[in-house]
Amino acid sequence: MRSYPNAARGLRLIFWSQILPIIGVILSWTVILYFIGAILILVGYVMYLVGLNKAKVDDPGYGTAFTLAIVELVLTIVGMFLPGVVILTSVISPILDLVILYLVCMTTARLAASVGRDDIARTGRTVWMINIVCTVIGVVLTLLTLVMPLAMLGIAVVISAIGSIASLVGAILYIVFLYKASVALA
Repeated sequence: MRSYPNAARGLRLIFWSQILPIIGVILSWTVILYFIGAILILVGYVMYLVGLNKAKVDDPGYGTAFTLAIVELVLTIVGMFLPGVVILTSVISPILDLVILYLVCMTTARLAASVGRDDIARTGRTVWMINIVCTVIGVVLTLLTLVMPLAMLGIAVVISAIGSIASLVGAILYIVFLYKASVALA
């Protein structure tokens, strides 16, 4: 049976790149550990890039995701120094995140299916669909807050809570998906 060792190692790094920022955010709640939390978040991002770079050896879909992640990083850095770019970055960054997630999920799903792991392929497609729905909910809520009278914002809060729960489920599924795929593709 075919294996994808580079994709497996890259996905394992991406898996850890999702765990470290969670720990970092939790540590950042305390003043004493704020610096350590910030470092964990930065290390997680670097691991994400290294994981994509490693995985691209086995499939160019990861390479495209890596390139887009670099573009997003550059836009973010430029946005810190040029105030006019911040608005552009705040629009482009979530779109790039979604495209990168699509590439990781669909590339991994395709590789998993090729090694007979259709269960992992289905999970990858499910993770993608949950994230697209959460993004649409977020965009709709943003637009609603611009046009909705103040009295009706309670509806937006309820929808936002549902979207947050769905996002949490999507994030957990993504982390589990990355782990299982890294094992299956090894």
